[in-house]
Amino acid sequence: MFKSLNRIRAAFARASKRRRTTRELNRLPQEIQKDIGWPERSNQPDEIRLPF
Repeated sequence: MFKSLNRIRAAFARASKRRRTTRELNRLPQEIQKDIGWPERSNQPDEIRLPF
């Protein structure tokens, strides 16, 4: 049971880190986003990706 809870907790931590990174990259100026190859926001669907 504890292994399952730890996997769920780790999945939420990864999802949280991914959302935080995405927010930070979206805050960069458009020119820098283009230079690093960050896709435009309109192309990304709003969805939660969790492994369960």
